[in-house]
Amino acid sequence: MEGWAESVQPYHLILAPWDDEANFFEWPFHLECVRGFDRREEFRKSITDWITTVEDTITVLDEDGQSHEIRRTGLGFTNLVAQLPTGRVYENPRFNEWVFIEHAGPYHFVDLKAAEALSRGEDVRGSDGEGAAVLPEDPGAEISRWSLPQLLDFLTVRDLYQQAMDELEPDYQYWGGGYGMAGFVLNYSLSIIRPIPGEAAEFFGGYLPSYVKKRPEDA
Repeated sequence: MEGWAESVQPYHLILAPWDDEANFFEWPFHLECVRGFDRREEFRKSITDWITTVEDTITVLDEDGQSHEIRRTGLGFTNLVAQLPTGRVYENPRFNEWVFIEHAGPYHFVDLKAAEALSRGEDVRGSDGEGAAVLPEDPGAEISRWSLPQLLDFLTVRDLYQQAMDELEPDYQYWGGGYGMAGFVLNYSLSIIRPIPGEAAEFFGGYLPSYVKKRPEDA
């Protein structure tokens, strides 16, 4: 669910200083889990370093146990445009895009369409495009009739998504499924209201009226 979970790919090189046995943090994670993480300040710093730099040098341990310096490409949200009680808003200097990084750790990317909706006091939903997942065992033909709670119960992860189901109006659709080499592949769509803090909406309400939109040809 976009806005409830995020995924960091390995090639982005997010350092994991909270993990003594790993240099990098990768793969999916739940934003709500970050809020309860006892080392979330270190998580937030690593994420912020990646998001707000264009390129920097980081030190990593190689398989030989030796330290090496390597160049890392960041996302380039270099302009700090707001410091709010619950987080900071950074702007991309080349595109009409922002990121709100909560002091509690989670972050939320906001494009111009979403920013305009937030400024009008509207909810912003995550992507409702098609997704695919390999299920751990055969769900049987009845999966085509399952509701989202039934699917999550089958996957034994309902507790991780209960708050999203209770508060964020999930829209789940079964599109199909079939067997591949890895097992049963479920095709579906799923979106929720993105839990972007209200302070970010208030910020865009005051910021956008005087904001000069960037042009693609100037990027």
